[in-house]
Amino acid sequence: MWKKTTGWLFEVQNRNGILEEKDRRLYEYAYGVLLGRVAIYLIIVILGIVTGNWLEMLVFLLPFTVLRQYAGGIHLEKAGSCMVVSSILVLLCGQYLASGSAVMWQIRIIWLAAVGVIFVMAPVDASSKKLDEKEKKVYGMRARAILIIECAIAGVFSVTGYFLVVNGIMVAHIVLASGLILGWIKNFF
Repeated sequence: MWKKTTGWLFEVQNRNGILEEKDRRLYEYAYGVLLGRVAIYLIIVILGIVTGNWLEMLVFLLPFTVLRQYAGGIHLEKAGSCMVVSSILVLLCGQYLASGSAVMWQIRIIWLAAVGVIFVMAPVDASSKKLDEKEKKVYGMRARAILIIECAIAGVFSVTGYFLVVNGIMVAHIVLASGLILGWIKNFF
């Protein structure tokens, strides 16, 4: 169904003279990525409404997705597996953030270690799409810039007392650092 949908989207634009046949693979891939993101966000919105934790899921998901697109990390082979694991991950992080657990000094130490891991390791490429040296440099610089901005945002929200945002950013960085380590291990072996 996924392939049919991406093919149909390309065909519609091809018939209207917007896209050329030579660009089919590129646009079908791009449509697949777009549909995957729409599907995962739709699942997350539904889970957020059902659990009542949509705000918690949002404060985790925003810093995570913005940084993840440049930092990379582990990639699952099948889109369905990725959606299921991503949904469970966001649901669990949303539940944790909704529990109102006080951020202990141990979590802050883990977060600082995670920031270090992201700063040093990003980007971690996928086994299916290796990055060349130029891409690694560009993605790495962007990932580090976004990481610094997100840490600054966490600092500002910490001072102003909006700890849900601070906790969301910390959890996002911890999960992302774990994904980078797992992605590196997967690529190494």
